[in-house]
Amino acid sequence: MTARTGPCYQALPFCGAGGELLPKRPSEGGEEDAAASYRRAAPYLAASWQLIGSVGLWTVVGWFADSKLHTTPWLLVSGAVVGMGLGFYLFFKSLLAIGRKK
Repeated sequence: MTARTGPCYQALPFCGAGGELLPKRPSEGGEEDAAASYRRAAPYLAASWQLIGSVGLWTVVGWFADSKLHTTPWLLVSGAVVGMGLGFYLFFKSLLAIGRKK
């Protein structure tokens, strides 16, 4: 038994009976299609990062203000709520702009 024809390799769904990799399906494409997919997904990823960044930034601002003003946890919660509101506003604004470009 060689390393590539053992029973473990034969049971894998992406290996053939002899241990070799199965050929790609036409729908899987190549590296060029993956790059095009990333380019198409980039605006949506940027919108998601705006949402995450806004919530994170305003939560940290609220935590910092709480630690300085000793008002725990009210400014932390307020910062998180402001971050969510601003983040969702920027998220939907970006998504609507993407929809208009198409």
